Amino acid sequence: MEKALLTKKSWAVQFCLALFFLLLICVLHTWTDLDFAFQRLWYDGTLKKWWLTAEEFQATRWLWYGGAKKGISIFAGVCGFILLLSFWAEKFKIWRKCCVLLLLSLLFVPLVVGMGKKATNIYCPNQITEFGGTYEQHRIFEILEGARAEEPRGYCFPGGHCSGGYALLMLFFALPYPRFRWLGLLIGLTVGSLMGGYQIVRGEHFLSDTLATICVAWIINLLVVLAVERFKYTFRLGNDPHLMDF
Repeated sequence: MEKALLTKKSWAVQFCLALFFLLLICVLHTWTDLDFAFQRLWYDGTLKKWWLTAEEFQATRWLWYGGAKKGISIFAGVCGFILLLSFWAEKFKIWRKCCVLLLLSLLFVPLVVGMGKKATNIYCPNQITEFGGTYEQHRIFEILEGARAEEPRGYCFPGGHCSGGYALLMLFFALPYPRFRWLGLLIGLTVGSLMGGYQIVRGEHFLSDTLATICVAWIINLLVVLAVERFKYTFRLGNDPHLMDF
């Protein structure tokens, strides 16, 4: 028998690593200008244009913006349909826990990221003075709320558009066939990074916004896996000896 993907120790190690990297991203965002340096690669200060211009965005948003969101919504709908089928058709039963894990990830990752965006008060690149905007950037660990009470709040950290894509990182934990789980991880990273990169090159997000979303998705997915494993028999989700050994 193959070893379980997660033990108590490996779950704790992954959870601590995700928290560490999230904290590191916040520290680098506050006390370095790495975000700005990376963002300058995509901004022409002379022409005041982003690598992906507003016109190009309008021409491609059907695919990379609206289309990507619709694709993830369709995927969630398929998961919900398969989940329902699994209670009547025996051949779909193996996918029941997988669908539950994916649906919970697709629900909670964007939800938590959205709550984070409201709490952090970070501006997007195109809102700050260096990139043609009107505001000075907030830093995550700076206490500036009182001094900037009159300014509109920023809603860019973590990155929201890519959160649905990175929620698919749950494929690594959820797929019932262990040999395909690394492919699932690659799919989640690819879809999330394409969605996040699309926002970066048009000035809607910094790199740290996207990296923070990866960490948030990682944390939420670990918590979802733990919760589902605790109640798998209650909700008739079956046993997956390849997933957790607690």
